[in-house]
Amino acid sequence: MTSRAAILPFPGDPYLINYWLDLYDRVWGNEVDRLYIHLNSPIEQPMVNYIMARCSRSPRVKLIYTPQQIEHGDVINRTLDVVEEENIMLIEDDAFIFKPGSVDMFFRMLEGNNSNYDIIGSKRGSCAMEILTRAKQLWGLDYEGEGDQGPNFWPSFFFTRKEILLKTDRNFGARAWKKGEVIPALGDYVVQDEIANGDTMVHMSLQLRAMIPKERILCIPQYHGHPDDMDHFVTHYAYSMFNGQATWCHIGSLSSGVGGILRDNVNRSLTRRLIDPPGQATSLPNEWCRSDFEKREFERRVQWWLTFYEHAKPTPDTKEFYDLYNEAIYRIIKQFSLRITEIRRRQIAYGTLGL
Repeated sequence: MTSRAAILPFPGDPYLINYWLDLYDRVWGNEVDRLYIHLNSPIEQPMVNYIMARCSRSPRVKLIYTPQQIEHGDVINRTLDVVEEENIMLIEDDAFIFKPGSVDMFFRMLEGNNSNYDIIGSKRGSCAMEILTRAKQLWGLDYEGEGDQGPNFWPSFFFTRKEILLKTDRNFGARAWKKGEVIPALGDYVVQDEIANGDTMVHMSLQLRAMIPKERILCIPQYHGHPDDMDHFVTHYAYSMFNGQATWCHIGSLSSGVGGILRDNVNRSLTRRLIDPPGQATSLPNEWCRSDFEKREFERRVQWWLTFYEHAKPTPDTKEFYDLYNEAIYRIIKQFSLRITEIRRRQIAYGTLGL
């Protein structure tokens, strides 16, 4: 009998994890044997206690705590040391599973002596063009079609066996290769540009591509969120979470909240408000949100932070932070002249998915 684990790096939004775990409990928690949540955040102790208490209410959750934020790829690697199960799914805290069955189905495709696949994940670019070009030539990859394309995998809704990951150098992090540096996984390719960047999971993905035959890799949709989600909701766009077939979605960029965008009235991020000195300014740079596209992107994120806030309840020990969280949300709405009617429309649209 094979065993299953999910790894969740978590940078510390207490109301996000409360919402996330409610979905986990209700929808798919019984499809894995263990969920490893690695809280890595300098957030104040009452909120650490809140997170620990919330995790303790969910079955099969093992919480790991590091009292400072560490690089996303390093969190995955450190957690891998703790995992005892044979098969692993990577997931992120802004990735929500709203229908049951898919996690179980994809794990089944990995399990047993007659399994069809060694890796199941979503295509991703997020790297320098010369890496994309070399990977396409080396492995005969197809980048045609809408949506994200590339040789790499998102570190979310990614399934494989632990033994496969242990055969790599276990570097899940972002990476930059300088001109003249060799990338062994790309057939000892020598970097031509001054620098070739790769986001989280790129370096790992290239190693996995070099190890695993293309026919043993199944590419699946990520259903990533987008500022145009409201248009996709109306048109049931085929590559969006609103196509009628999606069972999950990866909203994206929500970790930018308590770690940066959501701040108190003296410009400290909510995870570091008791550590950092008060800032000189009380608002974010206005150039962050000037175009209509940028405004819709901010409305998309704020909608979720507001949903998390409204889904949670304060306790006597967390009331101060709960109020600060709400004030920070409305401070962003006011500064960037976001449209509360559009934010509420987004809540209704995502609500049709059970979110």
